[in-house]
Amino acid sequence: MKSKQDKLANLFIQEVPKFGWSRETLLHCAKKQKLSTPNLALMFPSFEYDVLKYLIAQNNSLVEKNYNSFNNSRLKTRDKIKTIMELKFDSNAYLKDALPEMLKFLLRPGNLFMSIKMLHQNSDFIWKLAGDKSNDFNYYSKRGLLSMVYLATLIYWLNDKSNKGIGTKNFISKSVDGIVDGVSKFKQLNVLRSLAQNFFSRFNESKT
Repeated sequence: MKSKQDKLANLFIQEVPKFGWSRETLLHCAKKQKLSTPNLALMFPSFEYDVLKYLIAQNNSLVEKNYNSFNNSRLKTRDKIKTIMELKFDSNAYLKDALPEMLKFLLRPGNLFMSIKMLHQNSDFIWKLAGDKSNDFNYYSKRGLLSMVYLATLIYWLNDKSNKGIGTKNFISKSVDGIVDGVSKFKQLNVLRSLAQNFFSRFNESKT
């Protein structure tokens, strides 16, 4: 049985493509569910910010459960990372229509620090679930590179029209191999930049 938080978060996701990732959209959804503003504030104290954190936590919980449901101990580290990333994108498919507005929300100047922090936390979750226990400089370099790859994959995924997301899976595989095999950070940045330009140009065209 879905909780009130689940129901409200899911309705919010449905409304975001039309109205944007905003407090006004969340208040609109709460009104639809006959939920008072004080009760809404109890569920999501920081409103649209906490909805995002809630969705990430729910996704991570589901990914961890699915990842641990099979014997992954024999996988190489790179294959563990690939598998976890694929699980994350597969389980986030229902968010795809709302993601362009979510990205616009995250890219606002006042939200950039939060966005970078969330991206780091996401990479940390993936590495730890894959069994990484590093605590030296490698800890930061691994997470920094994976953050770039995850963001590039996110942008690629939003443009991916391939059957069953095979294009995204191939992109994940090549990108993760690049991290493990030591591909230049500059090359990773160039890939990210070109994908970002491609995505935002398409997104802007769809709005005109």
